[in-house]
Amino acid sequence: MKDSYVIGVDIGGTNLRIGAVTKDGALSFFERIPSPGVITGDAAGNLAGTLADYISRHDLGGKAAGISIGIPGTVSKDKSFIYSVPNLPALQNMDLGRILREKLDIPVWIDRDVNYLLMYDVRQQNLDPERNRTILGFYVGTGLGNAIYIHGHSYSGRNGVAGELGHIPFYRVDTPCGCGNNGCCETLCSGYHLADLARESFPDCEIGDLFTRHGEDPLLIDFIDTLSLPVASEITLLDPDCVILGGGVLSMKDFPMERFLDCIRLHTRSPYPSENLEFFFAEKSQASGVIGGAFSVFRILDP
Repeated sequence: MKDSYVIGVDIGGTNLRIGAVTKDGALSFFERIPSPGVITGDAAGNLAGTLADYISRHDLGGKAAGISIGIPGTVSKDKSFIYSVPNLPALQNMDLGRILREKLDIPVWIDRDVNYLLMYDVRQQNLDPERNRTILGFYVGTGLGNAIYIHGHSYSGRNGVAGELGHIPFYRVDTPCGCGNNGCCETLCSGYHLADLARESFPDCEIGDLFTRHGEDPLLIDFIDTLSLPVASEITLLDPDCVILGGGVLSMKDFPMERFLDCIRLHTRSPYPSENLEFFFAEKSQASGVIGGAFSVFRILDP
């Protein structure tokens, strides 16, 4: 294991990121490839070809202990079968792990990308050196990403799909969600809802300037309060040691972070965990999912 790599792959709707990572987190041969050219048609065959080419070009044959693949969807408990990935339909209902293992003759693990993001942040910020803490991650981007980390590992639940906080139903909300259900909190607590809000109510404003120009508008104040509700609910339920916040929405210029934290505390059970919540913030890196996925696989290979 000492001299081996894990090849980390982070598949998004726009780009596929790939890199070779050592156990201590050193990243080599990082590349970014447009996803539409790979995740289409015979997506499994295309991805196998892309990985085989990457391994060949960087002379990684025999040096790769495994491959981690993060996807924005739900995956089986054995980290092989993709159940649902609405933004990448060519990968849906597919045992991608088995297909790639057979084609590449390398162990492959697939997981929700947000689990890998949280693993990266926990390791990079040294938040659990003794592997005895409960840590929650909330990543607000296009959707509401959530990961649960307990005692050194991502919590996956019976079917492998734990942490789908964005798909908890809101009372008396019936907006259709991309998952196929209606009323999921993600329909109100997400970047795509914020974009709809900007288009309908602030058409004169670029979305990147939304909080700078209109941060005190009651519509945006309500958005922040609503966004805090599912976060506070999970914190109340699991009483974590700490919370990590990240994602593109929370990184927007002049995002009212203190207001958001105050709303979370307001809606969390008092006196505890509300009064001693610890918040940390995700590190911004193009390679977070790649490195976090490799860390997860190394913990499986060498626990």
